[in-house]
Order: sequence, then structure tokens, then C-alpha cells
Amino acid sequence: MANDKLTLGINLRQNKNEQSSAFGKYYPEVDLQKTLSLRAFAEHMTKHGHYYPRTVVEGVLDQIAECLPEFLARGVPVKLGSLGIFYPTAEVEKNGALTDIAQLEGLNPSDIVKAIHIRFMPDNTKLDNLSGPVFKEACSMEFRNIVEAKVVMVNGKKRWVQTLKPIATAKAEEKAE
Repeated sequence: MANDKLTLGINLRQNKNEQSSAFGKYYPEVDLQKTLSLRAFAEHMTKHGHYYPRTVVEGVLDQIAECLPEFLARGVPVKLGSLGIFYPTAEVEKNGALTDIAQLEGLNPSDIVKAIHIRFMPDNTKLDNLSGPVFKEACSMEFRNIVEAKVVMVNGKKRWVQTLKPIATAKAEEKAE
């Protein structure tokens, strides 16, 4: 029987912090691929048997991308069908939390709010559950790479670069040692 689950690549990153109790352990992270453009996403959607052309689908998606931030900027969460809810949250400035309401005198929200973030909460109703544990079941996972970060010199300046070493290569190197 064919596996019709989508394959999600999992990379491993080793904890290099010697002060951490997790030092040396490998932790999974998703192997992110190239970001899909709105046009490519619309093109994909038209291949699902819908009778709307790509330009119409792309136009609707573009309108969603334009209007969604308008509502979020007013503090209005937006639920997109069975996908989930987009909502705004506030990040406080360092030492920006108030210890007393009296401190509000002369303050503007911008004085204590560092950033407004757009968050997403997947639908978790029984019918359309996209919560983490349930969504995991929709994916077929495979190990792909070891992620390594190191400092290199570029034009005389130190730069951090991230490299990916295939798991099979890392295993072969470990056996050879």
C-alpha cells in the first residue's frame, strides 16, 4: 500500500552550550524548504480540481494578505475557515512591565510595547484539528541533515554560516572514527 502522507524532513542540531545540561544532545528541527510564493500557491490550488483560474485564486489570496493586517492592527482576530485563527500579541520592552498602575501617568503604550506580533493558532476542533500532535499524524517524517553553525572569515569579517551535512554522511564519518 502506498503512503499518501506528505514527507516532512527533520534535521538535527547539536547543543554546543557547555553550560547547558543538554550539552552534546541533538534536537530535531524542521528542514524548511524554499518559501512558496503567492502565485505558486495559487497555481497549486487550481490543480485541486477547482474551476477558478489561477488569477482569480491569486487575487483572493492577495486580498486576504492585504486585509488581514488591517483587522489585526485593530485587535480583531481573524479565523480562516478550518485553518485556524490569526491574532495579534504584544511584546513588552525590557523592564517595561509596570509594577503599579500609577506608573501609567504620562506613558504612551509605545513606551512599554516593544513589538506587536502576528500569531497563528491552528484549528483544534474535532472536525478540523490541526493542532501539533494531530497534524504530526498527517506527516511522514524522515531524518535528513545535521545542522552545523560555524564562524568563517568573509572579506576579513567573521560571519556565522550554517551548513547541512546529510545524516548518512554523518553516520559514515562517525563509523570511520
